[in-house]
Amino acid sequence: MTGPKLEFGGLPIPWVPTVRPEDTTNMNPYKKQTQNTKNLPVGWKFAEGRRALYEETTFDEVVEIPLRDGVKIYCDIFRPVTDTKIPAILAVSPYGKNGHGFRIFDNIPFRLGLPESATSGLEKFEGPDPAEWCPRGYAIVNVDIRGTWDSEGDLYIEGRQMGMDGYDTVEFIASQPWCNGAVSMCGNSWLATEQWVTAIEKPPSLKCLAPWEGFTNMYRDLICRGGVPKGSFTSFIFNKTIRGRNRREDISSALAQWPFFNGYWEDKVYDTSDLTLPIYALASYSSGNHGSGTVRGWNRAASKDKWIRFHPTQEWFDLYTPRYIDDLQRFFDRYLKGIDNGWEKTPKARVSILTYGNRFEPGPKWDVPFSDYPIPDTKYSKLYLQDSGKLATSPQANEGSTSHQSDSYQAKPSEFVLTFDKATSIVGHSKAELWMSCKDKDDMDVYVSIRKLSKSGEVLEHVNVPWEKLPEGINTQHDVPMAQTIKYTGPTGILRASHRAQVPERSTPMLPYHPHDKEEKVPPGDIVKLEISLCPMGIHFEAGEGLLFRVQGFVDTSSDFPSHIDKKLENLNEGQHTIHFGGKYDSTIIVPVVAVPAQ
Repeated sequence: MTGPKLEFGGLPIPWVPTVRPEDTTNMNPYKKQTQNTKNLPVGWKFAEGRRALYEETTFDEVVEIPLRDGVKIYCDIFRPVTDTKIPAILAVSPYGKNGHGFRIFDNIPFRLGLPESATSGLEKFEGPDPAEWCPRGYAIVNVDIRGTWDSEGDLYIEGRQMGMDGYDTVEFIASQPWCNGAVSMCGNSWLATEQWVTAIEKPPSLKCLAPWEGFTNMYRDLICRGGVPKGSFTSFIFNKTIRGRNRREDISSALAQWPFFNGYWEDKVYDTSDLTLPIYALASYSSGNHGSGTVRGWNRAASKDKWIRFHPTQEWFDLYTPRYIDDLQRFFDRYLKGIDNGWEKTPKARVSILTYGNRFEPGPKWDVPFSDYPIPDTKYSKLYLQDSGKLATSPQANEGSTSHQSDSYQAKPSEFVLTFDKATSIVGHSKAELWMSCKDKDDMDVYVSIRKLSKSGEVLEHVNVPWEKLPEGINTQHDVPMAQTIKYTGPTGILRASHRAQVPERSTPMLPYHPHDKEEKVPPGDIVKLEISLCPMGIHFEAGEGLLFRVQGFVDTSSDFPSHIDKKLENLNEGQHTIHFGGKYDSTIIVPVVAVPAQ
């Protein structure tokens, strides 16, 4: 029997002890589960204040799943009480089940508009609620992956091992006597990424995918975007939110040892180009971790039956929004139950476009239909940096420059503004092309962003929760605390100057592909060109409103959990960064302008 790999690309996997389940710091209480099957009656509640079951539900607790190497992992299964065979939806992650796990929503302002009564408490974090889905004729299978909680083995942080385990899990569930042999998966973030890597292994019983916001390249999307390591985030996720009884892969150590892309990181890249099964992908603007990876995975998939939707809220809020639960059910009914319900007529791309309005102003444009994404007939408009902080559609003749301090959170960014003379919608990937230098160091970590300005010049923020779900008296962005989960500022891009090299055959006009496999230092004072892609965006500007383009020495947004992730500069910046423009220095921000169909 062959065990899991212990190295990738000739590089040994670094391991560290996993925090034990009994350590409940910032966690919900832990109680070891025992194998049991019982029926939960109508009206049953997991805890006071939680949503009650409105149909009798069978609960198979601690079901053992044998993996090919002999390791046993455990799941809980919730299914409707019926003699009819039913399809299964898997929620697969390391974040616990049966109420275990990090107190996520208690660490988000206003609980993200989701009171405890919105869900039953039986759901995995970021997963479907059994109280919602069992009455719709589906089994929900909550899986604690290898090396987490009481499942056996060591925890691999993504990579092909997760895909092989996913294959074994899909086929085991499909073989259960209550299952009709049709299986899919559901959920956000890790639960979405798990879907891509499982599908690549091609389990026969996996009939469709619903990856609702997940990365497809750990190095580029999550922990080393632009070649800049993101150590505090990896420490938070793997130390504070995950529990297990053995070892886990030490991503922080791996990032410190191997800051350049290599065979170790290659194992955590998911090539979706061979996928042909139906896919309903979800993306948003509010997560800087998931948007680019979702679009990449969806675009590259060979499937002819694929759909993508961009929502204007936050992924966890969207997952429990009734109309989108209904929408997802139509997709599952079509491909897991074979119901001819017209799902195929759904627009291939539905894109929400933000307006940044307050409670009393027009809200986002929801689900604008398009035939594809990126949107066909997009006009890519070059906005040139000019003196006096201006953006213009043509370059200035004379050379100019501006500088900003790069190594302090108190430093003001370099800013450039365009005021629109007519209503304009910008939807898709944007890209900065900047000529930059630094006299004080031989490298630069460069952070760019696009912000929206009101007609009066105020820098705006989008609130990720519909106003009607927030308390009375919360009416403007100033009433909402700053956390990336609940407030979105705008699309961002990051690049370490020494990682500026590109692979032309893998690059597109808007998405430069940086191999990140070596560094090319910049002699102090030398001027180099940097091409920096930004996350997908969808923002509408009225005439008189402005686009603010920022360049600075740190990311222009908050963290997801400010109380748990220290605000500190995690880069190599020193001294001033200078942006050169005009004359031979054609520094620009390129934005995707689209015509929005009337709603």
